[in-house]
Amino acid sequence: MKGRLLVVTGISGSGRSTCLRALEDLGWFCVDNLPAQLLADLYDAMRDRTEPQPLAVGIDVRAGAFLDDMDAALHTLDAAGVHVEFLFVDCADDVLIRRFAETRRKHPVLAASSIADAIRTERGRMLMLRERTALMIDTSELNVHELKARIGELFGGDDDVGTMRVAVRSFGFKHGLPRDSDYVFDVRCLANPHFVPALRPHTGLSREVRDYVMESAGGDVYLQHMIKLLDHTLPSHRAEGRALVTVAIGCTGGQHRSVALAEALAGHIRTLRIAVVTVAHRDKPELAEDEAAPRTNDGADAAPGRGPR
Repeated sequence: MKGRLLVVTGISGSGRSTCLRALEDLGWFCVDNLPAQLLADLYDAMRDRTEPQPLAVGIDVRAGAFLDDMDAALHTLDAAGVHVEFLFVDCADDVLIRRFAETRRKHPVLAASSIADAIRTERGRMLMLRERTALMIDTSELNVHELKARIGELFGGDDDVGTMRVAVRSFGFKHGLPRDSDYVFDVRCLANPHFVPALRPHTGLSREVRDYVMESAGGDVYLQHMIKLLDHTLPSHRAEGRALVTVAIGCTGGQHRSVALAEALAGHIRTLRIAVVTVAHRDKPELAEDEAAPRTNDGADAAPGRGPR
């Protein structure tokens, strides 16, 4: 992780500050609202420290005219052989409007006549940074705890710079589609363990449900179709420098079929050794005592709250 330089940017109200605080908790040295022209100087100062830390810099619309200096700053860093990573944090407009109404915070684009106009103006100003970004997080459906957990998944390890991440998520269609998925698989065509009384209280993390889904419900065949597709596409994503690929698997309630298949698919992708793989279950209920919690989703069960800021 030493020597990494991450620019954290995004739309106001989407959770950029929460991301910086989470990175700081992970041992990153974080600076917010830095003029772009100082990026190279700050990186050099951090690199010369006795105990260098990975560096995260927050740059957003508050930089104003300093945003125009970004190209020159990146050219300087590129000439010095420094790889700059970008994280863009975004959110749906209707959620942003609600967050600003709840917190009564002023939007940084003060000249706008309304919050909606301010968001549109900001999106135009931030387009250049968004186009540079391979890694984006949509926080429309995340609370503060879930966003911090996502940052932990992406930046909490000691993996080499440029390592692709694959996030496998289970969900229930009755609770809505995930907004930030690259692949969505619908497994509602499989026999539903919900209608088996002995299996209904458990989730796809239990051996009984997993065996039923894979052996009796047709999950083993469905899994092979997913594997065939992703075995073909994931190496291409990695070759083009993709930072994050999110795979969502949905059943009706997000408790049985999708959970079992998400775990199985994540296990297969790990064997490919081309990405850091995380798995999380958005809509699973509280687990029975015989079921182990997901390995990499410490914040997924946090109680809903105000959105990240």
